[in-house]
Amino acid sequence: MQYIINNKIFELREWRLSDAASLAENANNIHVWNNVRDYFPHPYSKEDGKQFIGMVLGKPQPVTDMAIVIDGKAVGGIGIVRKTDVERISAEIGYWLGEKYWGKGIMTEVIKDMISYVFLHFPELKKIYATPFGFNIASQRVLQKAGFECEGILKQAAIKNGKVIDLHYYSMLKSQWISNVHHRFFRQEDFSLLEDLLYEAIFQPEGAEPLPRDIIKKPEIDNAIRDFGKKQGDLCIFAELNGKTVGGTWMRISDDETESYGHIDAETPELAIAVFKEYRNLGIGRKLMRHLIDSAFTHGSKGYKQISLSVDKRNYAVKMYKEFGFEIVKENEQDYVMVLKRKDS
Repeated sequence: MQYIINNKIFELREWRLSDAASLAENANNIHVWNNVRDYFPHPYSKEDGKQFIGMVLGKPQPVTDMAIVIDGKAVGGIGIVRKTDVERISAEIGYWLGEKYWGKGIMTEVIKDMISYVFLHFPELKKIYATPFGFNIASQRVLQKAGFECEGILKQAAIKNGKVIDLHYYSMLKSQWISNVHHRFFRQEDFSLLEDLLYEAIFQPEGAEPLPRDIIKKPEIDNAIRDFGKKQGDLCIFAELNGKTVGGTWMRISDDETESYGHIDAETPELAIAVFKEYRNLGIGRKLMRHLIDSAFTHGSKGYKQISLSVDKRNYAVKMYKEFGFEIVKENEQDYVMVLKRKDS
């Protein structure tokens, strides 16, 4: 399986054997070597690069080592070492970048992307940490900008270039990472995102053949977002993590019960919600729901008296909706229509 993370400036992806030459070109630098562990070769040859790439390609999935690619060339690397035994919920992160690319803010963004990748693909991990050398102020600042906190200093814990040095212990907890999720409201340029989320909102049983993308063009589905933002009462909130949209929830009022699945009446908005698959089970959907519900009940001068939704009976989200206070008011063979009433209504 290929793992690729795209950024405007760089790309994170699995190492390839064809990266050996550019790897050696950027790694063969005394200033790089001065800031990494001694098992990192110096001088660094193309053969060293081939051996390293062969080693990481032999590791089991998911990938733990990524190449930092700029303009099509591997110019650095980042990876984790998972701890074992009682420390198996932690991993140490390490990274380096060709000197030509220092001071451009690249590594901070690389670390942010890698942290998201790691917590998503290794759900058992609760903590990621790094131990930059005490004299490497630049690396410490990069970690701080990426959201890491310094837990302490390990005095005289290592030796580099014949000198005994301190290690600074920086960490990122999974709970801290999740707390970086923030919400924002819909803008007209977000419509393609809304289409993506509409497709994600359609319940598809585990293991079933994926539904065709164009199913969202069916009138009774498309009505949920058609000309969104132009109808009175349209409201949408997105969840973002490190600048990436990871989920969203929205509501609108339908005038006709034939236009939507969860229609109640012309005064009750219907809610829909979706979180992209890799970001589910992290509490993101619950926070989005709470935000939209609070907004719905205070919308306009008085707020709505109730909101509705339609959900497939097999969808595990039924339990969440009930926990929020939604009650089943109608059902057919496949779906429930649920309503949440404002407490004072």
